[in-house]
Amino acid sequence: MTKKEQPDITLFTLSTCYFCGILKKRLSEKGFTYSFTDIDLLPEQERIIKMAEIREFNPEESFPVVIIGNTAIVGFQEERIKKELGIC
Repeated sequence: MTKKEQPDITLFTLSTCYFCGILKKRLSEKGFTYSFTDIDLLPEQERIIKMAEIREFNPEESFPVVIIGNTAIVGFQEERIKKELGIC
């Protein structure tokens, strides 16, 4: 997959989350570009707003949350993420 074909990738993570760190590392190693927000590092009001948005598709509030195009994947579901990115 070339960068031109790459879907938008957005991550919602925690700075202290082991799996969040692994996800960022693996995406970078594969050459994917992505944006991320470490929810726990946001100012309180921003964090409250962002968590309300996340709760709509992730009521358990687990991390990481990966949004690839229009698909949200909750948790470190490596095989599902690979499939969505076409790197199976």
